[in-house]
Amino acid sequence: MENSSNGVPSGVLNIALDIGNTRCKFSVQNNIAHDWAVRRDIAHLDLHEGFLDAITRRVPSESRAVWWVASVNHRALGELQGWVAQNRPADVVKILDYRTIPIRIDVDFPEKVGVDRLLAALCANALRREDAPAVVVDLGTALKVDLVSESGIFLGGAIAPGLRMGAIALEAQTSALPQLDVTPILEGMGTDDISSVGKNTLDALRAGLFWGMVGAVREITSRTAARLKSPPDFFITGGGASAIQKSLGDEFRFIEDMAMQGVFLAMQT
Repeated sequence: MENSSNGVPSGVLNIALDIGNTRCKFSVQNNIAHDWAVRRDIAHLDLHEGFLDAITRRVPSESRAVWWVASVNHRALGELQGWVAQNRPADVVKILDYRTIPIRIDVDFPEKVGVDRLLAALCANALRREDAPAVVVDLGTALKVDLVSESGIFLGGAIAPGLRMGAIALEAQTSALPQLDVTPILEGMGTDDISSVGKNTLDALRAGLFWGMVGAVREITSRTAARLKSPPDFFITGGGASAIQKSLGDEFRFIEDMAMQGVFLAMQT
């Protein structure tokens, strides 16, 4: 069987996975094409609702597959590896990490950088203007704001609680505040009408979480851009990013699933 340029035999299915702390994104590919930007068949799964079953329903039992896995969730990664070893022993699991993702890294401890941050930076490298740095805002379970140099080097960034994490913490760390359901915000519903002055507790929580997130992104990205010699390209991705982007302006380019797009790029090397 002829091998492709990345060492994967031709005719083998390729399963791309980006496993986060609350959700998993995956895509099943018959081959590894060179035009990564056309890949839009990405499914989103809740990790607590049988994500392995949902994935394997799309994989023919008689096929061989290579699993390209990026994960920040050690428990879910272990569950996946154990399932593949038991049920599909002929398959290969390739774990993407700082050693296998094709991006240069300049931080104190490269091995401790979340793989999702590196993959989003890899995607930014493919999208940014030539010789322009990039600032990547990833609004997932946590808010990550990272800097990629004009020469394509990952330089680190900032990490803060995401919207849902903030809502959970406010309820858990107080005796009177309820937990706000941030799902409507994450889905972009009614965000144009969120006032900074809430007339009741829930509206006050909504105002603080939403506008606090907008303010955090603005402050961190502006401080990051101020240290650069040339204007950067700004990218924003992740759950809830499209809603936040409306309040940030067109300077921030919304890219869906940047970490997953980074998986596709890493698959080609």
